Amino acid sequence: MTSLERVPTDVPIQDGQEVVVDPGDPWPSAYRGSKYSLISSRKHHQLVMAWQYDDLQLFFEPPSGLFEALRDIGKRDGKGSVVITAGREVLTKVEADRYDRLDRAPVSDGWILTYVGKLRGEPTLDGINVNPKPPKNPPVAVWEGFPFNHGETWSVSAQNELLWIWEGRNYSYRFQSAFDHPELIQRYREYRQPPGRVYVTEFGHIWVNIPPDSVPETRSDEINTMYAEWKREANRAQKSAIQRLVRRRLEATGDGNTEDGQLPVHLGRVDRFDDGLIPCAIVDDNRYFVETSRRQEMQ
Repeated sequence: MTSLERVPTDVPIQDGQEVVVDPGDPWPSAYRGSKYSLISSRKHHQLVMAWQYDDLQLFFEPPSGLFEALRDIGKRDGKGSVVITAGREVLTKVEADRYDRLDRAPVSDGWILTYVGKLRGEPTLDGINVNPKPPKNPPVAVWEGFPFNHGETWSVSAQNELLWIWEGRNYSYRFQSAFDHPELIQRYREYRQPPGRVYVTEFGHIWVNIPPDSVPETRSDEINTMYAEWKREANRAQKSAIQRLVRRRLEATGDGNTEDGQLPVHLGRVDRFDDGLIPCAIVDDNRYFVETSRRQEMQ
């Protein structure tokens, strides 16, 4: 069971400062997180939370209080898309002409990035585990949560920086985290040498895609053994749903060929690295808010 709590949250901003953001306030950071939609389902004859990627869909019970919160801040019919950050903050976009706090927003028209509240609890999903136990021995595992549209999308740069990158129409935005994350980056480098993406979910889990030809020699046997054992156990336990999702991730990252695909690998939880500091993007360019106001669907 999950619920939406309308509570304030602290958000780091520029110059080492922090602001308190109340439910319904404009969101002062990057619009990021796992992507879901609150929709009416003809099949279920009720409101459902939907996760989707191309033809893949999964419906589950929405957080209690979410419909009312979205309706109260200006979402039409109390439905629409949301993202959930690694700090479990629920965000949405509200049309400016339906938004009653426009005087506080960085833009005056289009879509306003808005904080809704915090997610409590975890959903019950059929065959998918979005909050697994952290791997211990070996210290990594096949990621058994959603392998698409799940988690904040961060990037480890060639200079070992953790960056949040968003491609606008005319400009590429690169925002640093408010905190340093040397231990998280070190764990990433142990299993994936090239710069690339790392995902942080609303339940604090960190996962990456590992190309078969980029695993350091010191970890290659470990990854191969771990994956082979996972496949045997998944077959034995009949984990058909997650097997399909892992296969789709391998196909998507391997141009249709699973042998060339990148394996989704669970690196652990945020609280195991860097004193548990959750990455948070510092938006230091107001053009970002202008661009996001012009795009209803984006991340």
